[in-house]
Amino acid sequence: MRLGGAGGGGGPPGRPPPRRDEGFMDNEIELMPGVKLSFLTITALTAFLFAVFIAIGGIKSVEITEYGLSHNTITRKVEKRPYISGRYWIGPWCYFIKFPSVVKTIQFSDSRLQNDLGIDEQGDPMLRSRTADGLDVTIELSFQYQLHGEKLYELYTTMGAGRDFHDLYVRVAVDRLTEIATEYTANEFFVDRTRIGKAMEKLLKDDFEARLYATIFSFQLRSVGLPDEFEKAIQKTEVKKQDVHVAEAEQQSTKVALETELMKAKRRTQVKANNAEGLAESVMLDNAADIEQFTATQEKAAESYKGVLKELDNKENELLAYVQSRVIRDHISDKVTLGLNLPSIEIAPAK
Repeated sequence: MRLGGAGGGGGPPGRPPPRRDEGFMDNEIELMPGVKLSFLTITALTAFLFAVFIAIGGIKSVEITEYGLSHNTITRKVEKRPYISGRYWIGPWCYFIKFPSVVKTIQFSDSRLQNDLGIDEQGDPMLRSRTADGLDVTIELSFQYQLHGEKLYELYTTMGAGRDFHDLYVRVAVDRLTEIATEYTANEFFVDRTRIGKAMEKLLKDDFEARLYATIFSFQLRSVGLPDEFEKAIQKTEVKKQDVHVAEAEQQSTKVALETELMKAKRRTQVKANNAEGLAESVMLDNAADIEQFTATQEKAAESYKGVLKELDNKENELLAYVQSRVIRDHISDKVTLGLNLPSIEIAPAK
């Protein structure tokens, strides 16, 4: 029996040596004719592209007129921290829930008057309610609100996003305004609209601040519509009131004019009385001075005559004769008339 070949080898003649097995990662995949890539290269490219997608796809932005809350689509959770305008990396599996950061308007008016509003702010008709005395009333008004940026999470979890919270604001405003309208009479709506507008504004401000996470910046009560018959009656009443006011004003003017004339007459009377009192006081003072001077003169004369009487040895007849001669001497001669004492002659009757 032949056990081996001429070469003495154990294997069959002409067989090639065994090849080393190639690894799985070294396998090549033909992507297109003439282009082959190894599985390792394809894996690296895929990882690179995925990283680029993660890096770029995770960048999200918030506009200058917006706030944002980050929502994770995997965990279904919303981050509590609000984002202001800017660009942020939050991951490709997250997106921003947007809220307006600017002032928004809620308006109740005819649709033709809402052309200046944004699309999301249009469509609210005029309010309809009843007055305290049961009359229909239509109210045209508007107000502006702004969200509290730090309360966005509470706003979202309570009222939602998009138009949800805005529509809720509209419903709350309708409810509160129609309710407060029933507290005032039609006449008050006609003549005291400013006070009613302030009361409505205060009510909305309190509600929005306390429960709706927003601030009301301004409130405009534009017009109030009442039944035509009532408005005509009120207008007539107001005309009559104006006539009464005019008559009262004229009466007051006449009264003021008459009171002014009375004051002038009283002042003239007082001036005359003061002048008369002054003149009387002046005469009294002059008389008192004259009397005092005359008294002093007489006292001096008496003293002088006393001395003369003493020189005449107290002979009063001689003093009187002296005084008489002084009077005649000092008197104006043209106005002196002397009487002579002639001796009496007794004539005997004829026989």
